[in-house]
Amino acid sequence: MSLDPRKTPKQGRARATYDAILEAAAHIIAGHGLAAFNTNAVAERAGVSIGSLYQYFPNKDALMAALIQRQQEAQLATLQAAAEMVGSERTLEKVVRSLVRAAMQHHRDDDLLASAVDHEEARLPLDDLLSSYLEKAGAVVEVMLERFQHEIPSIMPKVAARTLPALVRSVTDAWANLSPPQLEKAEDEAVRAVLGYLRIGGE
Repeated sequence: MSLDPRKTPKQGRARATYDAILEAAAHIIAGHGLAAFNTNAVAERAGVSIGSLYQYFPNKDALMAALIQRQQEAQLATLQAAAEMVGSERTLEKVVRSLVRAAMQHHRDDDLLASAVDHEEARLPLDDLLSSYLEKAGAVVEVMLERFQHEIPSIMPKVAARTLPALVRSVTDAWANLSPPQLEKAEDEAVRAVLGYLRIGGE
């Protein structure tokens, strides 16, 4: 079963339809959970025919894969914005917390949608998509680590940059996917895990 979109919209009207479908999918999941998520409900919410939806997405899983990719792109943009706000005067702990908070922002914005996306990421064969996300997030983290190389001289930024996004995701999911979610605990534990990794490795 293919998870790739049937076609990529090129023109403005097609792009608007494509985006409306993804937005409708997000609204349905955020409001009613995965049980309410199906192509007919998404098409109705988006105000398009089911045939128009299938022009872009061959099945529900392909639609979910596109929604996951959109969420990842939003996370990366938030992470990049947080990294750009980091000044040289900030401490390592404050920088780590700002990046962890940025990585968790999708849970704070809409935890039900974020939890559903996390669940579907684990279910669907999206290794390439996840690998691409971790690589891009790692590039942001690598720049941050290089600024603090004097504090963690034994850490190899390129290696650590690959490990840390995966570490933050694992710790965050362990707490954010509880019912009810414990987002403050997730943030604190993710910061603690990252700092422990950096400082032990830097000794």
